[in-house]
Amino acid sequence: MSTPVLSAHEVSKRFGSIQAVDKLSLELAPGEILGLLGANGAGKTTFIRMVCGLIRPDSGTVQVSGRPGYMCQGFSLIEELTPEENIRFYGALYGLSRKETERRAADISARLHLDYYRGRQVKYLPTGWRQALSFCVAILPDPAVLILDEPTSGLDSLSRRRLWEMIRERAAQGTGVIVSTHYLDEAYYCTRLSLVSAGRLIASGAPREVAASEEELLTYFKHA
Repeated sequence: MSTPVLSAHEVSKRFGSIQAVDKLSLELAPGEILGLLGANGAGKTTFIRMVCGLIRPDSGTVQVSGRPGYMCQGFSLIEELTPEENIRFYGALYGLSRKETERRAADISARLHLDYYRGRQVKYLPTGWRQALSFCVAILPDPAVLILDEPTSGLDSLSRRRLWEMIRERAAQGTGVIVSTHYLDEAYYCTRLSLVSAGRLIASGAPREVAASEEELLTYFKHA
């Protein structure tokens, strides 16, 4: 069995009287797409922020192979910059050489067909293109672990499908991916599914082992 690229053991986090994450444990294998599914407020984002080192857990341990790529909930690029300027800026933050950054900028522009938007600030890009660009920026450092916090929220069906194609392609290259979502249908795009409610892990396994239908998935949240 391959060595996990991410391992969390009994991780907990409390904010005042709210137990956001409660002794949550999971592992992520190379090339695996782990769906972190739960309603808003279930603790998904808090757990992800602990994995990325943005906040410290109150207890438990998190081990990650290298620096994770992270696409946060909502749009995180600099809206006043063009796509190419954003790529150059984040490439410099990740420590990439200018030559490598330019190469990747050209690859991303070609892949996303951004020539039409060349020279435009990213705030004028359609939402689907903005999210796809955010994904490409998240994988600039070639991370072993990629964390995506509700990346398809607010996207139309075509944009969601396009982004999931990019996610699966990245996983096929050996990157371990965690995708948090509250879309039940996206659970079946994942290799493995972890259901979170009130900060607790309530079920985990292959999607069809956890639930045969979206209706069955809903029962976890009704009775959790």
